[in-house]
Amino acid sequence: MKKSTENWLKIAKRDLKYAKDNLTIGNYILSIEKSHSALEKLLKALIIEQGQIPSRVHNLLKLAGEALINNLQEDIKAFLDELSDSYIPTRYPDDFDELEKKYNFETSSKIINETERIFKWLEKKIT
Repeated sequence: MKKSTENWLKIAKRDLKYAKDNLTIGNYILSIEKSHSALEKLLKALIIEQGQIPSRVHNLLKLAGEALINNLQEDIKAFLDELSDSYIPTRYPDDFDELEKKYNFETSSKIINETERIFKWLEKKIT
């Protein structure tokens, strides 16, 4: 594994841990942001390992395409699309109160569980 891939993978794992930690302490919005960040960095690690330079984008579906992951299951596509759509509002919320209502413990737990499932699947493609 390339050194730069190892670096991105290490950061992706850290972000996944932060997502779970923030869920535990009730920072649900930050847990969503870190879930996105974990998958984004893992996809970029995959792209780098393949000898490419990842685009400087946050769109998870676009990055999955760059990582040459063909035939994604529809549920994974839908999740990556949903998580990508949540990225900007969680980073730069227009209505923080509304965001807090949307991302409660239950919603955030589901997102983190799905993030972990996809993370493990993607990680196997690198190692």
